[in-house]
Amino acid sequence: MKKLATSKFTSILLLLSVLMLSLVASSCNSQTGNVIVNIDWVDFLKFNDITYLREIQNNPVNQDNLTFYTEVKFKIADNVNNPNYSSKNGDAAFLEAGTKIYTLAGYSPNFRLVAIKDQELLIYEADTNPNAKKGSDLLDIGDKVDCIDINSSIDGKTELASVKDKMQVDQLVQMVLNAPVDQTLHKTGNEQYFLEFHLIDGTVTKRSYWLDSGILSRGIQLPEEFKDIIRITVVPLGSGVR
Repeated sequence: MKKLATSKFTSILLLLSVLMLSLVASSCNSQTGNVIVNIDWVDFLKFNDITYLREIQNNPVNQDNLTFYTEVKFKIADNVNNPNYSSKNGDAAFLEAGTKIYTLAGYSPNFRLVAIKDQELLIYEADTNPNAKKGSDLLDIGDKVDCIDINSSIDGKTELASVKDKMQVDQLVQMVLNAPVDQTLHKTGNEQYFLEFHLIDGTVTKRSYWLDSGILSRGIQLPEEFKDIIRITVVPLGSGVR
């Protein structure tokens, strides 16, 4: 059974096309007659109908900031062979049943949860929430963002530009928090960037952003003003580039 590298932006791209209200695997580990198909599970948790994805951080989380929340009820990998399996509350892709799940001080549990596995603290962030109406229902980043990096769609890592001015950062974040959410949207567009929201505690939250459609993953519908600021930041006025 093969794990999908969950911290990579390729995982997020895959989810944008195949994951809606419940996890859908990119391929399946099932047996039909003599045919065996491998499942590439995405590293996820599901609680309160919210699906969370693993997000690897360079800056470690302080264990003193954790409060017990719940525990994993069922491990998908090694136990599920049905390609049509619909994830349930308490499910996790790779964490064993009984793994303790914690909230992180300063963040809503609807945005971030933390698991401890082999003494390593693993952060999971909300990807889909059927009750999300605004960006703030998915991203609890108000008054928490230090700067916003705009990265290339080629590898998701190459920095093209960065928004560091506090007033402009706050303006962009407020647009994200106030934006309507429709997680049933499929069309995302062609002109894509990856936005890295660098938080004041040293952690980062990363989201795909499609400039032409104005969609920030997943389903956050940003206004034209947001688009204009990103475009001008990437291609400064007077540069002669269009």
